[in-house]
Amino acid sequence: MQDRYAGDVGDFGKFGMLRCMEKAGLNVGVNWYLVGNETHNNDGKHLGYLHDTKFMGCDNELLALLERMILKQQRTVLELEALTMLKSGQYYHERLTEPKQPKDTTRRTWHENGLHSLNGCELVFLDPDNGMLPPSVGRGSNKSIKYVFPEEIVDYYRNGHSVVFYSHRTREQLDVYLKRFEILFGMPELKHASIRGLSFKRGTIRDYFFIVHPEHWNAVEAGVEMLMGGNWSKHFDTIIL
Repeated sequence: MQDRYAGDVGDFGKFGMLRCMEKAGLNVGVNWYLVGNETHNNDGKHLGYLHDTKFMGCDNELLALLERMILKQQRTVLELEALTMLKSGQYYHERLTEPKQPKDTTRRTWHENGLHSLNGCELVFLDPDNGMLPPSVGRGSNKSIKYVFPEEIVDYYRNGHSVVFYSHRTREQLDVYLKRFEILFGMPELKHASIRGLSFKRGTIRDYFFIVHPEHWNAVEAGVEMLMGGNWSKHFDTIIL
């Protein structure tokens, strides 16, 4: 996540989804995977949804909250947190920095701080820029901060949290793209977890993968049913895994 994305259509979709999970009875935490703003492209300017009738009736309260922030022209994750879009929301906004050397332990400390900050949340949302680390990106490379590591997801699950993480849909064939997650979903630590996926299909396709503890499954399913039973169903699809 970058501050410049705050309040764009992706935030409307993901917080709409998380608000449904909260209404279904789950305490929700967010790790922004916050990194510094890039300047080489115009990402983050997708704000037309604020006045697009297609989005009316999905969550009008959420729409009004995000519009209020955009009008202030202060687009940061701290401003998003201040909107109290999630009543139960706990947030971790410590910035993730590029490694200074291949064996830099800064990231491990950052990750452990996140685990501590979100302790007690039943569902934790992980929001990296791009998604889960692919084989083509080294863990010690500067690009690694744009990804969540598989073991970080597993650590949250082992701490008792159900996890949902963001993934930017690539231009690969869907079956090829989904294969990158097989190693994660097949990890022995997750053998009792239930897996499901949702995609938000406005502009860039944004995928959300849930790794759910058995005791949270009914609430997650109730949240998905709430999401897909209303106007959000125009914008979300279920991913067949």
